[in-house]
Amino acid sequence: MKEKYIQGIYNEYAGLLDQRRADLEVLVSMPVGIGDHGNLSAEIKKTLEEVDKYSSLVETMKTLFGSTGQPETPAAPEE
Repeated sequence: MKEKYIQGIYNEYAGLLDQRRADLEVLVSMPVGIGDHGNLSAEIKKTLEEVDKYSSLVETMKTLFGSTGQPETPAAPEE
């Protein structure tokens, strides 16, 4: 049961990271299309901070639970 929670949280953070990366790409490559953001550099900084936040959370989960966010099964002791 707890694996489903861990996987769900990992998926949420990974999805938010992908969304922020896409946002950043749009901000940098098509700034003219972003009419409601008067201060483009502030928007880029804010989005970069969000990318950093979610990237860090995804990496932390990988460190704690394995590459997919799932808890790693301990290796059998070598004899």
